[in-house]
Amino acid sequence: MRRIVFRSIADLSKDPVEVFWLRGLVRNERNEWNVRVVYRVKGTNDLIPVEEPIGMFPLLSPGIWFEHGQMRTDELPGSDFETIVPDTGRPEILTSADLPHELLPLPKGTNRAQRLFHYRTAKGDVLVPVIELVRAMFIHNRALALALMRPAGLEQLYAPLMPGWSETATIRFTREIDPRAISRSFALEFAWIALDPDARRAWDSIQRLSMGQEYVLFEPPSIQNSLWTFRGTQRGRQWLVLELTCIGGRRLPFRKLEYSHPGFVKAMRAGGDTKDVPGSNDRHGTRTSSAERDIDVDDKDGSGSYHTTKIVSLPSRRSVFENDFEVAKIQRAGSEKSRPRKKKAEETRKAPDTSTLQAFHVTTGERSETARRVPLEFKTLALAPLHDMGDLVALDETVRHMRAMRPGAAFSVTLVQLEQGRAAASTGSRPRVAMLVTIEPPGKPPIVLIDFERTGISALSVMTMHFTPDTTEEQIENSVRTMIDGWINSGGHWSGEKEKDLETICRCERLPKALIPRNTHSERSKDWAKRLLRKLGLSA
Repeated sequence: MRRIVFRSIADLSKDPVEVFWLRGLVRNERNEWNVRVVYRVKGTNDLIPVEEPIGMFPLLSPGIWFEHGQMRTDELPGSDFETIVPDTGRPEILTSADLPHELLPLPKGTNRAQRLFHYRTAKGDVLVPVIELVRAMFIHNRALALALMRPAGLEQLYAPLMPGWSETATIRFTREIDPRAISRSFALEFAWIALDPDARRAWDSIQRLSMGQEYVLFEPPSIQNSLWTFRGTQRGRQWLVLELTCIGGRRLPFRKLEYSHPGFVKAMRAGGDTKDVPGSNDRHGTRTSSAERDIDVDDKDGSGSYHTTKIVSLPSRRSVFENDFEVAKIQRAGSEKSRPRKKKAEETRKAPDTSTLQAFHVTTGERSETARRVPLEFKTLALAPLHDMGDLVALDETVRHMRAMRPGAAFSVTLVQLEQGRAAASTGSRPRVAMLVTIEPPGKPPIVLIDFERTGISALSVMTMHFTPDTTEEQIENSVRTMIDGWINSGGHWSGEKEKDLETICRCERLPKALIPRNTHSERSKDWAKRLLRKLGLSA
């Protein structure tokens, strides 16, 4: 798997460092906006203040840590909580000087001008740093981060529309944002910011109230009875939000959203047929190998052209909107230059030669006329907290045994919340979750398992996706998204059409009657692990 190394963070300390606190936004001598971050060295508890490019804002939440410059999201501080905020538009404003030491041990002499919002809920008092609420509500990728403090920054990303209700809303994104960073969930989040009058007023107030200040402040939109999910710390009936992962209760000001971009192209094949190809909008990405080049992030000199952006996945807040809506992605027809050549069996089995791969040098900094580094953009994944896995604990336990049986292989488990809008994507009033298991056997191409929480589903096979050695990480992610979307749009059934669409880069295989009955996982998960390894061709 590809590593992302933030060079400036790696140089801070030989020990791991974590994001301890965010102190606001500041403009440097080159008129570029930075985030004022305080890192804490894990081994010594020393604090290191640093100004990071504002393009890093999407990933900076307290507790996120870096080991030799590589971002880590395991073993984060705090616990997961849920509460209902009666009205997000009516907070009390506190400063960090009011924070109890038990919630966040700010050392003496620390700047305590940062603002927090205080919300009273039925469960107790919730304190959220204003800068974290801004990040959770608005900063879903680098493009939005760069637009935040620019005059008319949002208007540079789309053809402007007047906020307010409409039956059908159309968002036409501009070339200032890379089309590969625009997912369905991002389009909905962007449309809420741009078209909901309260959300748009809140966005505009950030620049007005934060410019030239040592803190970030804004006028939050009014969201009634908003369900919040967050990682935080607790003292009695007080909670401090470290990372806000869900803001419920929002409503979209339309019944249908259409969104487009000049780079959205539907490939036209001979005879006039059209087909979406995973990664087809990637003008600059080529299939090199499953062991792609590492990404070396160096922010000294800013970025070059927006049109050579490198896209990486970022765990994100999940999109939850209350009203019913439809979403349509508008693509223009384009000619397909060449059809991917099918690999011969001997080519498919050949492991890639990674000895000559070098790091891909990128930056999260703002655009510079003289800089040549490629911009780094984030594509968000709607991750779900682990306590939401429901009966997927059966697969989770099975993978735990598989990992023990095959210590040489790399296993990673991700819980993803399905995008709403179709009946299959929900279980009652809650979004359904999917579990993605990525397996990287030594010397072999990656395998991805997909399974869903089974409430309301009578029978479903586990899907396995066996990728070819030359498939890029981005193509793997796009293929998994395609397969999940096909399952949702087919009413909770695997889509044979999507499997056929993906056959040039992966072999899809369904495993019927796997991991059932699920309520017996404590006794049977070890046997399931042996059987699954055998079916995947990974048994000893």
